[in-house]
Amino acid sequence: MISLLATPKTGAAMHRFLAVAACASLTTGLLQAQIGPAMFRHHYIVREAPGGNAGMGAPALADFDRDGDLDYAFLNRADGRLYWFEYRAADEWVRHPAGSLRLRQLGSLTADVDGDGAVDIVVGGYWFRNPGNPRREPFERYRYDSLITSEIHDMVLADMDGDGRDDIVVTGDREGCFWYKIPGELAHDADWPRTIITLEVRDDRADIHAGLNPAGVGDLDGDGDADVFLTDRWLENTARGTRWIEHRILFGRKGPWGLSARSWITDVDGDGDHDIVAADCDGQNSGVAWLENDGARPPHFKARYLANAAPGTRGSFHSLRLADFDGDGDADILVVEQEDPKILPRGAGPRWFIWENLGGGRFVERVIFDGRLGGHDVLAGDVDGDGDIDLVSKIWNPWRGNANGGRSHADYFENLSR
Repeated sequence: MISLLATPKTGAAMHRFLAVAACASLTTGLLQAQIGPAMFRHHYIVREAPGGNAGMGAPALADFDRDGDLDYAFLNRADGRLYWFEYRAADEWVRHPAGSLRLRQLGSLTADVDGDGAVDIVVGGYWFRNPGNPRREPFERYRYDSLITSEIHDMVLADMDGDGRDDIVVTGDREGCFWYKIPGELAHDADWPRTIITLEVRDDRADIHAGLNPAGVGDLDGDGDADVFLTDRWLENTARGTRWIEHRILFGRKGPWGLSARSWITDVDGDGDHDIVAADCDGQNSGVAWLENDGARPPHFKARYLANAAPGTRGSFHSLRLADFDGDGDADILVVEQEDPKILPRGAGPRWFIWENLGGGRFVERVIFDGRLGGHDVLAGDVDGDGDIDLVSKIWNPWRGNANGGRSHADYFENLSR
């Protein structure tokens, strides 16, 4: 059985993504559903991005208004504004402002940064404090790093120094890979100290573009601390997050923006050590593989690619989620093709796939949606509170041939298992 937690348990891990907690709750008590097109029903959250027909970044899924269901947020690239959408029903999402950013950003996460019980939004260089009643009061913007001058691509919560509290791990292809400890005193414009993991990604898009999202931080060598996966290498944590040893892996394809992947650290084959599930992204002909840990110290990894069954050449898999979508007690693998015109699939439109987990590291590909709508950085969680795992998504660039008349869109896929 695949473990759904990618990093050691910590006191703040409940905020890693509410989706992960929701996934873990489904490993018992749900009748197995058949994975396929009838499993999900599509709804639009919005049919055009507020501020203009552009893509969206910085997605976030959490119960921002604390009413018991999950809401959705994203940054609109056209006007630089962050919005959150209050879930009221499958076809009723109410838009609220959450703040603005000077720089276009892609990565984000949700966490209770100030410990007040309300879920905040963290985006490259800033965090937006949830007032507790965001329908009536605005989020408050705090800057935590004035040195960020370009796009932060990935953001993950993990305990890097072993103190039992989650830290924030980030990477950007012009910024490097580093982590922050959330300080006890939170000022509006005080930089949080960085601890460097590696600066090798800083090569003007010629090296690593992305790799550690959505859950590419975890204990790969079995020594009890959190290591980091970055597409074609893993970084061994040797001194409570302050010293790192690089180990190369035979995986990773270079696309227009460099090496890029989505990743999830977990025990795929049930042998007691952590493997890596990885999907190519930001390039055509993407594949999905699980990288088998050989159990050595330090471990080596062998890529085992999952077989494609549906026709056509795959596009870019800029989404990866592991969850028990069919309720049979193990985690399946979801990927989605982007709409971006330069990296579209060939011979088919953008599709949504789930690789059904058959056990023992064996998976079979299922197409769950083929309706000319792609997705980007899909998030998973029990949005409507009915006990199964739903999906939310947006796009990065609209495709003229999409089913929404070539306009931008954000989407909700309601799981009909229950």
